[in-house]
Amino acid sequence: MIVTRFAPSPTGFLHLGHVYSLICSYEYSKNHNGKFILRIEDIDFTRCKNIYTEAIIKDINWLKIPFFRTKNQSMRKKQYSKALNSLKSKDLIYPCWLSRKEAKEALTAPHKENSNKGQLLLSEEEKKIRENIGITPAWRLNIKKCINFLKQHEEKLYWHDINVGRLPIDIEQFGDLIIARKDISTSYHLSVTVDDNTDGISHIIRGNDLFNYSNIHRLLQILLDLNETKWMHHALINDFLGKRIAKRSSPELTVKNLRESGHTPYEVINLSKSMA
Repeated sequence: MIVTRFAPSPTGFLHLGHVYSLICSYEYSKNHNGKFILRIEDIDFTRCKNIYTEAIIKDINWLKIPFFRTKNQSMRKKQYSKALNSLKSKDLIYPCWLSRKEAKEALTAPHKENSNKGQLLLSEEEKKIRENIGITPAWRLNIKKCINFLKQHEEKLYWHDINVGRLPIDIEQFGDLIIARKDISTSYHLSVTVDDNTDGISHIIRGNDLFNYSNIHRLLQILLDLNETKWMHHALINDFLGKRIAKRSSPELTVKNLRESGHTPYEVINLSKSMA
C-alpha cells in the first residue's frame, strides 16, 4: 500500500507553501488508493508550541483533507534513543563536546586523515572536564566509517526519487553531520527516518529544498536496517515578490489569514497550486 505523510513542525501557522506540500502528498496517496498520515514534528521543544499544533489541525480540517493521525515526535523519544544506541554499538558515531563555534572551526580546519575532527581540539582531560561539569555532547556521524560500512552493502548504495530515478548515495558532501543535538538528544535527520519507518511510510513527498538530505536519510535507513522508502520532491512556492514563503516573513499567506479574509478551502488550495 502507498502510504504518504505530511509532517509539519508547530513553530508557526501553516502557509501556502505548506498547503501545496500537503496537497501533493495527499493527492499522491489518494490517486493510488493509499493512506495519508499527519505527523506533528514537535521534538524541538525550544521552538514548538501547542497553540500551533492546534492551529495546524484546525487548518487541515478546514481544508477538508482527511488524514490518519499518528504519534507526535515528542512521544517517540525512546525510539530515537534506541536508534542512537544502535549507531553507537556499530561505532558509526562519536561524541562531540565542542561548542557550535568550536565545532565549525574544527570541521573547516585542515587535518591529517582523521574523520573525527570534532574531537581533535580537545584532549581527553578537557573532554572529562566538560563532561564532569554537565556539558552534554552532541553526536556526529563518522562519515569515513559510514562509507566503509556502505561498501559491505553495495546493492543498497542508491536512493530513488520518483521524478529523477535511481541515484547513488552521496554523503561526503555533509561531513560529520550532527545526528543527535545536545539539547534534544536527537536530530531532524534521525527522528524523521525512524518516524517514517515506524509509520510505514512508503513514499516521502516534500519540497526540493530537502532533496540532498535524502542521501542522509537513505544512509540512516541502511545503517539502522530500516525499510527503504521512495522520495518525490516538489517545487517550492514563492510569494508575489518572488521570495520563498516563510512562516515569519509571509503572515498574509497563512491559511489562518486567508480563511479570516473570506477565502474558501477550494480557493486556498487552488491558489497554492497556481503559485507552484
